[in-house]
Amino acid sequence: MLGLLRPGVGACYQVLHDGGLDADAAREIVKRRTPGGSALTRDDADALWAVGIDLDVVLALLAETLGPDDVPEGHAGRGRVRLSQPAKKALQLALREAIWLKSKSIGSEHILLGLLRCDDVDVNAVLSELGVTPDSLRAATLRAIGRAA
Repeated sequence: MLGLLRPGVGACYQVLHDGGLDADAAREIVKRRTPGGSALTRDDADALWAVGIDLDVVLALLAETLGPDDVPEGHAGRGRVRLSQPAKKALQLALREAIWLKSKSIGSEHILLGLLRCDDVDVNAVLSELGVTPDSLRAATLRAIGRAA
C-alpha cells in the first residue's frame, strides 16, 4: 500500500490522499506491524505467473516507483522477498478487478482495489488506525476511474 501513497503513481494516490491516508503515518504503522522478510521461491513466482502476474516485472515496477532502496532485492535464482499469502491474493484480485473493469493492463487502481478486497489484517489495521474504511476507498477508487461503486 505504501507504494500507492506516492504522488504520480496514478489515480489511486489522489483517492488515498483525499481519503485521509498520510504516507508517513501509514509507513510508521507498517513498520510496527511488519516482520522481517524471507526469500520468494520459484514456486511463488510460478503461482503468480499462472494467474498472469510476472513477479520480475512487479519487482522492477516497485523499484522504479518506490526507489531501489525501498524494495528488497530479488533476482531469479537468488533469494527474493517473500510475498505473504494476502499479498499474493491482492495481486490475484487486482487481476480480477482489471478484468471486471475491462482494462487492458493492471494499474495502480487495480492493485488498490485488490488490496481492499483481500481482507488482509495488516492493510485493515493501517486503514483502521488512520480512520478509513475499505468500502469508502473502494467506492472512491471506482468513482475516480469512472465506474459507479
